Amino acid sequence: MLVRKAFYWWQLASVVVLPVWILVGWAVFGSSTSSFLGVALTAPFLVVALLVVTGLLLARRSVRTTRALSFLDVGVLAAWHAMIIGLGFFGATAELFGVLSIAAGIVAFWAIAWQIFDEARKRVRAVFETIDRTARTPASRAPIDAGEYIVIQPPSGAPRS
Repeated sequence: MLVRKAFYWWQLASVVVLPVWILVGWAVFGSSTSSFLGVALTAPFLVVALLVVTGLLLARRSVRTTRALSFLDVGVLAAWHAMIIGLGFFGATAELFGVLSIAAGIVAFWAIAWQIFDEARKRVRAVFETIDRTARTPASRAPIDAGEYIVIQPPSGAPRS
């Protein structure tokens, strides 16, 4: 539970920390000034991607109530963030880490989206089961007491309509 809670808080901080790491990593390890334009243009996309994934995580009720991610979230996000950190070193494998971080981001998005769908499906199913169970149980109905009432008999010779 400690790791899941730590990743919850790290996910919120990673929206700022990881793009800054990419920019700092380029400044320390980057070699050409022409690559700075690519880094400066892609860093905002990384921020948006991290915000979208964080928003999807926070959209799940189980994450909001426990303030902890699932183990699937932890695994997928750890792999994605490791790829982004590896990209920040701008070594000979920078292109590989770039492609892997994009792929890991897509996997993270769909894994989290699937969990939202699954959790919502389970909640809707529980609601329908409750409605069905309530509709099937016979309600104990007490006889209705209308009190005293008067019956008026029509005259015997009156036409019926």
